[in-house]
Amino acid sequence: MRKSFTLIAAALTAATLPLTAMADKPDWRYVEGGYTKMDFDDNESFEPDGLTVNGKYLLNSNWYLNGEYSFFEEGNFDFDMLTLGAGYRLPVNAKTDAYFGANLERIDGDVNDETGYSINAGLRSMITEQVELAGEVGYYDVDDGEATFRVGANYYITPQWAVGANYRIIDDLDIMQVTARYAF
Repeated sequence: MRKSFTLIAAALTAATLPLTAMADKPDWRYVEGGYTKMDFDDNESFEPDGLTVNGKYLLNSNWYLNGEYSFFEEGNFDFDMLTLGAGYRLPVNAKTDAYFGANLERIDGDVNDETGYSINAGLRSMITEQVELAGEVGYYDVDDGEATFRVGANYYITPQWAVGANYRIIDDLDIMQVTARYAF
């Protein structure tokens, strides 16, 4: 079964590649959604998971808006995380962009609600016509201020559709996501 799935996926990918030209720079107008999971280093019995939706919208050649909503649950406990912000994109070369952003952060949970902010800086690069890699460092301050690190990758099946994964660390909290993206 696994081998059949791999062969079908490879055939579909190979069939769609010659039909379209792939991206030459990172997309800044997209929506994506998928599965997300948290892992707390000091609590192996509490690993909430759920869904996430996020996107970016480039207003002009440099300024963008971004937002992300994630819903997590574990047993009878659930909470939401919301990020709304803006940033500045700076092309480094034809395939790589640097960016800097500031965000309003909100966590709504069964126990308490918190509001704070985050700042970040990163690089996004199309290392091939189909593969985008991203890396980011930042500061996240909702309850206690913490340094953040994020790495991710997207594979573009067509110029508009991609599948991806990213991994984010906030102190002893790890957030993993698997997503599907539509670029417009």
